[in-house]
Amino acid sequence: MKYPFALILAGVLLAGPALADSSPASDESVRQLLELTDAHKLIDAAKAQVNAMVSAALQDAAQGKTLTPARQAVVERMHAKMIAMVDEMLNWDTLLPMYMRIYQESFTQDELDGMTAFYKTPAGQAVVRKMPLVMQRVLGEMQVMLKPMQEKIREIQQQTVRELQQAPGSQ
Repeated sequence: MKYPFALILAGVLLAGPALADSSPASDESVRQLLELTDAHKLIDAAKAQVNAMVSAALQDAAQGKTLTPARQAVVERMHAKMIAMVDEMLNWDTLLPMYMRIYQESFTQDELDGMTAFYKTPAGQAVVRKMPLVMQRVLGEMQVMLKPMQEKIREIQQQTVRELQQAPGSQ
């Protein structure tokens, strides 16, 4: 009598992982996770950062020079076109199908269920609230770190141009 019970217990224990839902994630579960994680707000934050980077690049390009009103208008039109393009490309309604596909290709239903359970907790919601600030700080510090690298790249490019101009066969 002890052996059948042991066999049943072993079967249940071994079958546990097999009972896990490794099926593809449902549309509804992906949408729920994206909603819980405020994924659309990350897109909005990315757009704001791109806008700031474009503005900074335009200021750097001006190199402190005052532009004539006509040239300033041209630069402002270019800036508006760039921001409009970013808004069009980083549009939640446009990106949602991509998010759905990638999440469904990347996660099983069980994994999404686990993530959803986590993001429903206070700790999960703290991650949702604080991660944009964390990422903003990381990107800000990376930009500072990358500035010297950009300057060195510019120096290498300038040196290469000088070498090319001095090389035999250059005009």
